[in-house]
Amino acid sequence: MDRLSFDIFIPEKKRFRLTPNFIVYSLWFSALGFLWALDGIPAIKEVRGYVACVLVLISLYYLITAFFKYEPLRGILKGRLIFEGNAIVINDKTYELKDIKNIDFGFVNYYGELSTSFRGNFNPLISQGVNNFIKFTDGNNQPVQVYFRIQGKHGSKALYPFINDAVKFGAMTYYRAIDLIDVENVQKQQ
Repeated sequence: MDRLSFDIFIPEKKRFRLTPNFIVYSLWFSALGFLWALDGIPAIKEVRGYVACVLVLISLYYLITAFFKYEPLRGILKGRLIFEGNAIVINDKTYELKDIKNIDFGFVNYYGELSTSFRGNFNPLISQGVNNFIKFTDGNNQPVQVYFRIQGKHGSKALYPFINDAVKFGAMTYYRAIDLIDVENVQKQQ
């Protein structure tokens, strides 16, 4: 198997971020509340149309630009995750396949993937590809989980030989490998 290298992603712990969804929905609800509270004032009736036009323009701006912007990274890319035929290297620390167990992958998205959640979404729709992970138990019975970036649509397919090697070494079950890469791509352990 060729040596495969991926960027490690370290998510940030911060929970709240100002997002386009938050901005647009806050503006709409604030304007509706403000106009409803001042409904009896004659001057407000003239302002309603202007407020509605501004809100529609802001909403359209975020809605259209969402298709052309990448979602925020919400963390940092730091370090390298390397897959070799018989080992995983995480920032220069090597884990031999013969010493680890319970390997699992999560192939969630890839860099440049367009999200399919369009309805009511003003947030950027192009993925950073950093929600993918590998987790396993090392030789000292300590859990290890690392998030990493997959660069392209078929980037996870490059890991098929490694997954087969993990099955051969007993670090991953045959049935989990089938879930990840389909039965025709898995080589059964001898």
